[in-house]
Amino acid sequence: MDELIGKLDQLIADIDNSHAVKIKSLEIKRTAIEAAKLYFQSCRDSVLPSAPKDKVAAVDENWQQLIRLAHGRSARVLYVKCLASLKKGMTELNVIAISNPRRSSFESYRFTSSESLLIKTLQSLVPSAAASYVQGILDLAPEDRVSYRGCACEFREAFREVLDHLAPDDDVMKAPGFTLEKDRKLPTMKQKVRFVLKSRGLNQTSSTVAEKALELIETLSGDIARAIYDRASLATHVKTTHDEVVQLKRYVDTMLFDLLAIR
Repeated sequence: MDELIGKLDQLIADIDNSHAVKIKSLEIKRTAIEAAKLYFQSCRDSVLPSAPKDKVAAVDENWQQLIRLAHGRSARVLYVKCLASLKKGMTELNVIAISNPRRSSFESYRFTSSESLLIKTLQSLVPSAAASYVQGILDLAPEDRVSYRGCACEFREAFREVLDHLAPDDDVMKAPGFTLEKDRKLPTMKQKVRFVLKSRGLNQTSSTVAEKALELIETLSGDIARAIYDRASLATHVKTTHDEVVQLKRYVDTMLFDLLAIR
């Protein structure tokens, strides 16, 4: 926010120093558009939870107007008016953001007891996997998402990282009787699962059940990745994919509890 207000101050100074009736400077136009991008891509979301919607909407309109001005040979007086409104609006949003700091999604979200246990375990073992797992949960929560593929990727990535941690490629390949599958240069996820469970002394039945769960995870992940191309109706795609990611998470949770021997 401070960087953005600084850009506004620089723009206001540049416009003040210009004596032209219409602004033709490519540098001024480029700076204006870059500032608008910074607002919409980085700053806007940070003030939405605490700022009144009408104030945000007014600032949005002013930034959009600045973009319009920058795409033509617009009158200097229009820039002056627009930038003055923007400076006032952005300063107000900054005051609101500072005086009403929002809690992070992680802090405010109510995880289930099972999720909390998994997160705590992952944080102590593979922090990056914990981050992916938490992000997947937070991304799955909103009801107004238009895509859930990112959620699926987060859950699968958390699972993969845990598997790589528990079953490093070199250790798996050194195991007695190990052979690479056809056309593979490294162990498959199924072989890694088998290695982990075998190292714990679990029987073949447990290993078979885990491998079936892994197949479901792989199948669902692939289905979700392809869904946007295979389904004609976006509404159907979004609802169906949400349900698929929920199911994927259930499988991942079950596998993580087994692999991490959490009881």
